[in-house]
Amino acid sequence: MSLVTELAERAHAMARDPLPERVRVATRAHLADTVGAVLAGHTTLHQPAQRLADGVGLRPGPRRTAFITGIYANAWEVAGIHRGAVLVPGCVVLPAALAALELRPDVAWEEFVRAYAAGYEVALAAALAIGGDQLIAEGWWPTALVAPLGGAAAVSLLLGHPPEHTAAAIGLAAQQAGGMVAGSTAAADGRYLLSGMAADRAVGAVLAVGAGWRGPVDVLDDIRSPMRRRSALRSGFLLPETSMKVHAGAKHMQAAIDAVSTVDVAGGVLGIRCALPAQLVRPVDRPPPFRSSLNALASGQFMLAVSVVRGRCSPWEFGPELLADEEIVSLAQRVTVIPADDLSAAYPASWGARLEVSTPSGTVRVERRDARGDPGHELSTSELVAKFVTLAGPSLGDGPAGDLVGILLGAEGVAPRTALLDVVLPLLHRSHAFQEV
Repeated sequence: MSLVTELAERAHAMARDPLPERVRVATRAHLADTVGAVLAGHTTLHQPAQRLADGVGLRPGPRRTAFITGIYANAWEVAGIHRGAVLVPGCVVLPAALAALELRPDVAWEEFVRAYAAGYEVALAAALAIGGDQLIAEGWWPTALVAPLGGAAAVSLLLGHPPEHTAAAIGLAAQQAGGMVAGSTAAADGRYLLSGMAADRAVGAVLAVGAGWRGPVDVLDDIRSPMRRRSALRSGFLLPETSMKVHAGAKHMQAAIDAVSTVDVAGGVLGIRCALPAQLVRPVDRPPPFRSSLNALASGQFMLAVSVVRGRCSPWEFGPELLADEEIVSLAQRVTVIPADDLSAAYPASWGARLEVSTPSGTVRVERRDARGDPGHELSTSELVAKFVTLAGPSLGDGPAGDLVGILLGAEGVAPRTALLDVVLPLLHRSHAFQEV
């Protein structure tokens, strides 16, 4: 049986059977978390994203919804990531699922949740079978290549398509794969578009199959395929293994920021020596100057410096004025990022960090093998709500943002499907002026 067919069968099995409670709870948490990421991206990128959608001829409809929502979803790198797969499933699966919700607004909430979970499972299972860690080492972004397979599966389920149509859509989404992370972000902003294009590809694949087109179901088994199968599908649920991020920016630095936040820096910091897995050093060893927000989001030097100076590393610490802030830049110049053999051996299962923080009173050494939000270190409900309000507050207001995340997590009252239809989707399509935070 082809890998594409196996993935389609897994998706439809999840759509048929009730989710175990722990998986259902995790699914709703990740859905809510990714909605927060989308609303943070909307705050700063709404106008350019809408202009681009107009410019490329995307009329109001499911593909436009997927495209602009995908751009927002990964704008600040705050959505959840699976460390083993090196994949951010939500920034493609959620935009695709919201596009399907526009096409089928009467879908039952439980059906939506199962389809959303199935999208994660397909994307993650495919990335693990293909080798997401190898893809990123070669300069490809696994999310752009593989997450559309999960997005296509979720949309196909939500539109009520049979398994053979889902397999055809997954194959078509795989055949159109693309998306590189190679190259500098200092003077380029195309990386913002990768998840938008990926989400659009997922929806487009399903619509094409509905119009009679078919994708190659052997595309992931062909020896010529750069996305060919390297191992069997993992059994069990993968979504609960997906980490949430507490901080904005590269996952590479999440444990390091957690570590530095435990150090008393009231007397100032003379310098920081940060050890990471060797596989993570090159992408984030980016000392100043910081020429763009995208550049800083992948800079270990900036992320640690801003965390010390500002006490947090949210999207609102990456504005132009802070990229040139003298105190932040000065400290960033005294941050070094180096590899450590023991941390390298634990990658990709663990993305740990070891810090030596030099202060006027001495050197503090602190280590984290896991970050807050990793499996086994899950965010509490209060932490998830606080993160959501930080992300969505500028778009909605803090009070409404708190109400919305409560609904998405399961609070009594307004149905979550109604909240997505009446609050989230309309907001994504109307103009918005950035509110300074």
